[in-house]
Amino acid sequence: MVLPATLLLLALAAPPGTIAPPPSSAPAPPDPLATLVGALARLPATSPVRARVEHRVTFTQGDEEKAPPVGAASATASAGPEGLRITWSPALLARAESEERARLLDPDAFTPTRDAVGDLRTLAIARALDAVPEMLRWLHDAQVLEDKVEPFEGAPTRVLLLQVKPPVAARDRKYVKDIEATARVWLAPDGVPLATERRVLLKGRIFLIITFEIEQKESLRFGRSGDRLVVVRHESDNRSSGAGERRDRHAVTEVSVLE
Repeated sequence: MVLPATLLLLALAAPPGTIAPPPSSAPAPPDPLATLVGALARLPATSPVRARVEHRVTFTQGDEEKAPPVGAASATASAGPEGLRITWSPALLARAESEERARLLDPDAFTPTRDAVGDLRTLAIARALDAVPEMLRWLHDAQVLEDKVEPFEGAPTRVLLLQVKPPVAARDRKYVKDIEATARVWLAPDGVPLATERRVLLKGRIFLIITFEIEQKESLRFGRSGDRLVVVRHESDNRSSGAGERRDRHAVTEVSVLE
């Protein structure tokens, strides 16, 4: 096809940059959150799993003169078509009961085994054996702040830095003045999470004179069992302070899948 002479002269005389380039046909980069949600959808947790759960927890309050002992508890848990089953050993339950009886003589006696059993809750075990629903909940309304590659356990790994929005009940919203909530997610080559870190900091005031601060930090390391995303290690720190008091909780839960 021959270009008409007049049109050719106009094109040659036009200043540089006045002729728009053809529109790019390159596809837009995929949304990182949509890709992550898609990877999680490939893990529906239909295969049965059985695991050993080890839990350690320490509670401290204020400036206690004597450091509280670390509470420890273990259980065997299984999940599958029949639901979730948790088995506690008779020896563990007997030890917890013995600590309760000791409090009859000394109301200030520590009860580390009882505390650990009570702290290792049913929903926490369920979420350890199927981590996807909980992760999808805190990804709701999240925003990507950074998407980069950094070392993780000696290998370059894609990591997302997210701003997340923890739900705050309407009755509490009038007291909370400031919320900081972020999460980091390290991804395997197939997009499935390898690990996460989350931090939530809430600051507020009650009755104009009582200020409070609540901080929650947790780190999770994941593994896989069949089509399940399993939390193999969960470490958490919870701190709350207000009205001159402070309370802390430090817990570590480790899950070992049994054949």
